[in-house]
Amino acid sequence: MHGLTCLVESLTHAIPLVRVTVQATLLDVSAKVHVQQEYKNDGPARSDCQYRFPVPARAAVCAFALRKEDGSKVVGVVKEKEEARISYDDAVKDGKLASLMEQDSPDTFRTSIGNLLPSERVIVELTYVTELTEGETGDSVRFHVPANVGCRYGDEPSTGKVAPPASTGDTFFSVDVKIESAAPISKVNCPSHAVSTELGPDPSLPDAANLPFANYARVTCRSNLALSSDFVVEITSTGLDRPRCVVERHPTQDSAAISLTVVPRFKLDELTGQEYVFLVDRSGSMGDWGSTAAGGRISLARKALVILLRALPSRDTVFNIVSFGSSHEVLWSKGSRAYNQNTLDEATRLVDSMEANMGATEIRTALDSVFKLRDSKRPTSVFVLTDGDAWDLDGVLDSVKSVVSAATPDAPLRVFSLGIGESASTAMVDSLARVGRGIAQYVSDGESFTGKTARLLRAARSPPILNARLDFGVAAETEAREPASDDFEVVEAPNEESNVLADKVQSVNLFDESVDPLEASNDKVPPPKPVELPPPAPVQLAPHTLHSLYPGSRLHAYGIVTPASLLPDKVTLRGELATGEQLALDVPLVEARSGDSPTSPPLLHAIAARRLIQELEDGSHVLTPPDTEGDLAARTVEAAVVRLGNQYSLASTHTSFVAVDEEDAKRGKVPKALVHIVEGSGGGMPRFGGGARAMPLMAMAMPAPGGAPPKALFRSRAAPAAFGAVPPPPAAPMAFAAPPPAPGGQALFGVATGSPAAVDAIGGPAAPAPAASSLAAWQASPPVSDPSSAPAADSAADSPPTAGASPDTLEQLARAQTFDGAFLPSALALLGPAAAPLDALPPSVRGHKSECVGVTLAVLAYMESSMAGGEEREAWEGMAEKASGWVALELEVGQEEVQRLVELLK
Repeated sequence: MHGLTCLVESLTHAIPLVRVTVQATLLDVSAKVHVQQEYKNDGPARSDCQYRFPVPARAAVCAFALRKEDGSKVVGVVKEKEEARISYDDAVKDGKLASLMEQDSPDTFRTSIGNLLPSERVIVELTYVTELTEGETGDSVRFHVPANVGCRYGDEPSTGKVAPPASTGDTFFSVDVKIESAAPISKVNCPSHAVSTELGPDPSLPDAANLPFANYARVTCRSNLALSSDFVVEITSTGLDRPRCVVERHPTQDSAAISLTVVPRFKLDELTGQEYVFLVDRSGSMGDWGSTAAGGRISLARKALVILLRALPSRDTVFNIVSFGSSHEVLWSKGSRAYNQNTLDEATRLVDSMEANMGATEIRTALDSVFKLRDSKRPTSVFVLTDGDAWDLDGVLDSVKSVVSAATPDAPLRVFSLGIGESASTAMVDSLARVGRGIAQYVSDGESFTGKTARLLRAARSPPILNARLDFGVAAETEAREPASDDFEVVEAPNEESNVLADKVQSVNLFDESVDPLEASNDKVPPPKPVELPPPAPVQLAPHTLHSLYPGSRLHAYGIVTPASLLPDKVTLRGELATGEQLALDVPLVEARSGDSPTSPPLLHAIAARRLIQELEDGSHVLTPPDTEGDLAARTVEAAVVRLGNQYSLASTHTSFVAVDEEDAKRGKVPKALVHIVEGSGGGMPRFGGGARAMPLMAMAMPAPGGAPPKALFRSRAAPAAFGAVPPPPAAPMAFAAPPPAPGGQALFGVATGSPAAVDAIGGPAAPAPAASSLAAWQASPPVSDPSSAPAADSAADSPPTAGASPDTLEQLARAQTFDGAFLPSALALLGPAAAPLDALPPSVRGHKSECVGVTLAVLAYMESSMAGGEEREAWEGMAEKASGWVALELEVGQEEVQRLVELLK
């Protein structure tokens, strides 16, 4: 839905959206986003109206306000959800301008505005903070401004219409992104829109001339059209995958928030004997309309599956494919089958036949079927590929949590998720991975699936790390001091009526004529036991247990430490394997300085509090004694969520923002038409028969509030952990990828050259070395060696590839690879002129009984020389490992000799 909508005498009335601006500050791997939307009531009467808008599920909405046409501002305050609703309703009845912002789902919020005067303009302002997601590679991150709310399966039909934007002739949508990286930036790419990019720090920053030039960049976009698709920026920064823990001191409280980020690099033996299940969304929204690529999202899913299936371990592996929409279909209804050439060919035929023709998105029953069919004696990894969502998120997550927690350590169950397209619900995708102890990845329409799905598979092949945690060297939540009874907060007062027995025992008349035994009892139901909320622990961590610790996949962890003096100079990331082997990594602490507005909480405190709320809602953190169940446990969790929401000014499941203009009394004198608010799921998100579809929001954003100039956000705190005195690598040259043409005739903007220094950085001589980064402490630590492993393979089965390959070279190569890793002779034709002549190989190799040996070596050489960069490499690494292992077995040599042979062909 495009902005505000209301019903006037049963007719839909749209409140046009006039202007949208976004200002975002990207700090290392976090972001603070200010959003401003301007609306105008062009109707003849006062209006009550509302709209929904999307925010990433990992984000925390921490400030909300209304700005009136005269420039005055009505600041929203956080209250308990029902209390906020009552305040809003009372204000509307009194004729006051008021607004209410509530959370509908973890990634969907609803704003209601009451008593908007005729011809009046109002600006809705909000601020949220969020962690950034993984980019194409381990040293890149992805920032996006969502533009769509996906229509959840189960919505009621809409009574609203799309509200057209007001025509102003001016810039309708603008976004400004300021980037401050902890390490030199090597690439900024905007795959979604045409942008202008400048290098270097914002001139308004204090001492900007002395800041490290390569660590800063600015991205801007202007358009007179609406934002019809997600705005996406990817930042690649040298050393961004290095471990560090950023500390943020609260400006007014004696607390510190910590943010740990690391892309782990370690080598473990692969988990063997595993079952792999691919759960593929084939609802209508996966069709042609949902993607800029020919064939829609389902065609990209087919390609990803073709490659993933070839990357499965060839020994002691079983697998299955389940398609779902309104119903679900299982490839092998009696359970997974052994991975061999015959089953691979059968699975490929199914993948080639997949269409987006299965209706809506009924994911819960499909998941339940997968869990029922799984072999509980084997480790199991479930991969969910979806672009949709269902309103029954709690039910879906309950199903996942129950089976994951019931799995044994020697046969763990994990769920990995891939969100497809702009309307994919971050609430569903993130939550599935979080409670399923896996990881989540996202791809926008038109992006390649292959690298990110390969990352999921690599994580699934790694054994789970048990009891992974952050060690502060001080008492954490479970070891916190026992609070005195006075420390408990009694949230609900007990009933004052005394139920104490009388001091004297009274006699009872067994035949009292004044008593009617058939009369309904007037005994009152005993009041519920009051909630006694324990005080916050000195160290509150989220997640409390790090279930998703995998090599090559970014880990985020947060905490709030009170008092701040408890902080040590470093934290230790610890874990252990099922074998008992202990793992540990010391991570240095680096302090951050924040230029936050006093009207919103500090960035890391807000994100940490949001993650703590997620832990409470997931049931991952226990506040009450083990025997506490049912209503009391739920009320205790609710009280804890409200406490966090109030303390850090956050909208949540149990807290909302309400803004009431107490000064403007004239509104009560203006006649008001019969108006009905468009309630609940009728808020402009219709249900489509083909599945979940998104309605564009023309969304978002606001300029940063005025006041003090921004500040540099990092300064060094402590020396790094001792990894050895190895200097950081030199900064890679800056590169900016040219975006594709904007859809829908959106105005195009070329890449700005900016200052002469920016021109030099892109194409001219290198600029002088900037001053040392304020994060030099952690930069000095050398990276750990990259993991490398090669699964064993059986002999090649010389069966032809399945017909129907796409023009994509990687997919065609995948179809020419057998289940055990060998490449068939048809692969040479795919390489064309790039194929290396096999004459360079020794005679003993050229004369081997299987001609696939030479072909496989040639393909490996091609991959390493022509497909070596970024996400593309991740896509074929699993295929290459199997191929290299198969050659080693055939020639009875080690991996070093295989690599030497590959080098001969490069």
